[in-house]
Amino acid sequence: MFEDVTERLRQANQGKIPFEDQIEYLNELRLSILENKKMEQDLLFMYTYMAAITTAAVTRPEIFQYTSERFEYVPSRYIAKVQRLVGGWGQSYAGGLRAIAERCRNETLRSMLNRYANSIDSGVPDDDFITTELSSIRSIYRNTFEQGIELLKKWGDAYIAMLLSGALVAIIIMISVAIYAPEGIESALNSSYTIVLAISVFGLVIMYRAVPDDPKTHGLTEVCSKEQGIIRRMERLVLPIVAAIALVLILIGANAGIIFLLVGLLLMPLGIIGYIDDANVVNRDTDFSTFIRSLGSVMGGKGITTGDALQEVDRKSLPYLEPFIDSVSSKLNLGLEEAGSWRKFIGETGSYLIYKYMNIFRDAVALGGSPDQIGKIVGSSMLEQVLLRRKRDMMVKGFVVLLVPMHGAMIGIFVFLFEILLTMSNAVTEVMDHFAETSAAFSGGTSTIGGAMGTSLNIFANFPEDTMRAYVVTILLMLTIANMFAGKIVMGGDRYIYYFFASLLSATTGVIYIVAPIIVSAFFTIPTFSGV
Repeated sequence: MFEDVTERLRQANQGKIPFEDQIEYLNELRLSILENKKMEQDLLFMYTYMAAITTAAVTRPEIFQYTSERFEYVPSRYIAKVQRLVGGWGQSYAGGLRAIAERCRNETLRSMLNRYANSIDSGVPDDDFITTELSSIRSIYRNTFEQGIELLKKWGDAYIAMLLSGALVAIIIMISVAIYAPEGIESALNSSYTIVLAISVFGLVIMYRAVPDDPKTHGLTEVCSKEQGIIRRMERLVLPIVAAIALVLILIGANAGIIFLLVGLLLMPLGIIGYIDDANVVNRDTDFSTFIRSLGSVMGGKGITTGDALQEVDRKSLPYLEPFIDSVSSKLNLGLEEAGSWRKFIGETGSYLIYKYMNIFRDAVALGGSPDQIGKIVGSSMLEQVLLRRKRDMMVKGFVVLLVPMHGAMIGIFVFLFEILLTMSNAVTEVMDHFAETSAAFSGGTSTIGGAMGTSLNIFANFPEDTMRAYVVTILLMLTIANMFAGKIVMGGDRYIYYFFASLLSATTGVIYIVAPIIVSAFFTIPTFSGV
C-alpha cells in the first residue's frame, strides 16, 4: 500500500517525493553529527583491538579482515571498504586506504588512513605502526575529551544565564499584563513561549554538540545489570500509569502543582534506581582496568587458562567487580561454556566499556595473542577513559548542584510573583467595586474625584486569571522539560537518567506551585486598601 502511494507521489512530482532532497540532506547531517561524535572513542576501541591482535603475529590481510568485521566501531566500516577494494578490485592496501580517505568527511579518520598508507609504502611493520598510532589516538581522544569538558562547562553556564533571561522576559510580560490588562494578549504570550523555547533548544543543541561521547551502559537486551532489569520491568507499568493519571487530572481540571508533584513522585523510584545503577557502572569500570591487567598478567606469567587465572586474581582489591568475578569463576569451574559465561559477566555488569574491552581481550587471546601484553593494552586504554570520566564527573556534580536550585529559584520567582499579582488584582478589583458603589451615592455618580481615582486604580484591575494561569503552567512545563534534558545531556548515562531529573525537577515544581498561594495568602496583604 505504501509503495503505491510513494509511486503515485513520484509520478505527480517528476519522479521525486516532496521534500525528498531536504529530508535526505537532514538525515545525512544527522548521521554525520552522530558519526563525528563517536569517531574519537571508536578509533580508540579499534586501535586497541588492532594492537591486541597484532600480539598474535597476524598478517596484514588478517588485521584488515578481523578489524573490518567489527562493525560496532564506526571507523571499522571504512576499513571494511578498504578490504573490499583490495579483495574485490585488486588494489593495494596503500591505494585502498588513500581512496577511502579521499571520501572520508571526518578529519581525524582521514588523517589516520593516510598515515597508515604512508607507513605501508615506507615499509614500516604493521605492529610498530599500530602501537605508535594507538598512543597517538589516546592523546587525540584525551585532548578532544578535555576540550569537550571545557566547552560544556562554559555552555552550561551560558545555558543557565540564557534560560534565566528567558524566564525574566516571561515575568516582565506577566507584570505588563497585570498592570495594563490589554486586549489581545495572545501575541505577547506566544512571543514569550517562542523566546523560552528558542533559548532552550539553542542551549541544549550546543551542549549536546560540546559534550564528549561517553556511553555508560551496553544496552544489551538479553542480559543486563540487576538495576537495569528492575527499571525495564517497572517502566512498562509506571510510564502508562503516569501518563493515564496526568491525563485524567488534566481533564478534570486538577491543580497543576498536584500533577507535577504526582508525576515526580511516581517517576522517583525509577530515577533513584537509575542513579544507583549509573554510580555502580562507573565504579565497576574503575575496577575493570585493574582486573584485566591482573588477569592477563596471571595468564601470561603462569601459562594457565582463564578459569584457573581467575582463582589467582586478587578480588579483595576489586570490591565492585568481586561478585561478578566470583560468578563467572564458578561457572567456568563447573565446566559451563566459556563464551556464555563471559557474556553473562559482561551483561550483568551493565557497562559499555566492559562490554567493548572484554570482547577485545577475549578475541585477541583466542587468536593466540600474549595475554599479559593484551591485558596491558586493554587496561591502559580503559584507564585512559576512566580517568577522563572522573574529570567530567567533577564538572557534572557542579552543574547539577547549580541546576536544581536554579530551577527552584526560577519557578519560585515566577509562581510567587503570579500569586502576588493575582492577590493585588483581586484586592484592587474589590476596592474599585466598593468605590463605584460609594461614588454612585454621591451626586448621581458625577464626582470628578471619584472618576480620577477609578482611572488610577484601573491599572491593576481586570487581570485575566484563567489565561495567565495557563500561561504560567505552560512556562513552568517548558522550563522543567528543558532543564531535564540539560541535566541528562551533561550527566550522560542511559535513558533512566531522564527519570531521575524528571522526578527531581517535577517534584520541585509541584511543591512550589502548591505552597506558593498558601504562603502569599498568609504573608501578603494590602493594608492600604483596607476599610476603603
